Amino acid sequence: MDAMDIESRIGLIKSDPLEEIITEPELRSLLEGNSSPKHYFGLEISGMPHIGHLFLSGKKINDFHKAGIKTQVLLADWHTMANNKFGGDWDRIIIASKFYEKLFNIVCPNTSVILGSKLYEKNDDYWKLLMQLARRTTMARATRTLIIEGRSQRDVLHVSQYIYPIMQAADIMALDADMPHAGIDQRRIHVLAKELFDEMKLKKIVPVHHHLLASLAEPPKAEEIDKADTKEEVVAAMKMSKSKPGSMIPVLATDEELERIVKHAWCPERIVAQNPVMELCHFIIFPINGSMKVERKSEYGGDVSYASYSQMESDFAAGKLHPMDLKRAVFESLKTIMEPVRREFRGKNEELISVFAQDAPK
Repeated sequence: MDAMDIESRIGLIKSDPLEEIITEPELRSLLEGNSSPKHYFGLEISGMPHIGHLFLSGKKINDFHKAGIKTQVLLADWHTMANNKFGGDWDRIIIASKFYEKLFNIVCPNTSVILGSKLYEKNDDYWKLLMQLARRTTMARATRTLIIEGRSQRDVLHVSQYIYPIMQAADIMALDADMPHAGIDQRRIHVLAKELFDEMKLKKIVPVHHHLLASLAEPPKAEEIDKADTKEEVVAAMKMSKSKPGSMIPVLATDEELERIVKHAWCPERIVAQNPVMELCHFIIFPINGSMKVERKSEYGGDVSYASYSQMESDFAAGKLHPMDLKRAVFESLKTIMEPVRREFRGKNEELISVFAQDAPK
């Protein structure tokens, strides 16, 4: 593969919503030495997925596939147990895993979807490696990776949660992945894995991290951000989260639910920075649909179609696009994007969907 082809592949890998590559020179070396490297995106099975989990992550996974990378999604059911999700109920975890699998099969049809428990089944090498990694990881080193989850108080951590980051490192080897992929909130775990692999003279890896969609609620005040111990804690506090009511859009939201959520989303007039509705446009709607139409009455400027996010952002910042008009357009655009998934589950698989109800935020 010539240099120009490499540049095109790197450009596709770096496109939105990617936020970080550790490191770009190592990515270049990987692509030059391996025409079809392996990627993996791991996802803990916990709660009803939101549009960031599926559509933003899915868009990036599809970019990697287009760049000639073998893509894999690991549905981390054992990690779900380790993190005490679903109350440790294995039957519910498996039902939820099947649901996640169907979702990714729809959005990422060219990606292998793998269940963690199947990957580890009769895999003595996995557990041997897990022990070798654990032997080289101090409690302090493991704890630093867990702060990203907002668990900075050691007395509330379970022993299983210390095992969690070591399992993620072992997953990379079990899947023979060259490019572990996650949201930016997972970077510390990937850095730990990279360091451990170097210490043990295992394979070289190139972690890649995408942007996390902002919570739809008003962001924390400056004084609240200043109190945070780390940047990762700030990111965790500001991201869309299935555990925070009003912060996210569930992938199976009905039209009525979707309209209500978008209507109440924080969207100050003319303000682009930290505006979650603008983020939906930037990272979901334009990358997937390629354009967005805003319908409005003639006295408010009439209908307008935007061919790029930057064009729409310019109008919003200048006050030429009102938040309410933007929200209506976002609602209509998201309906179109979400419809293939909602159609698949409409009127069926009630057990699969209702399993999340017990853990839904009140």
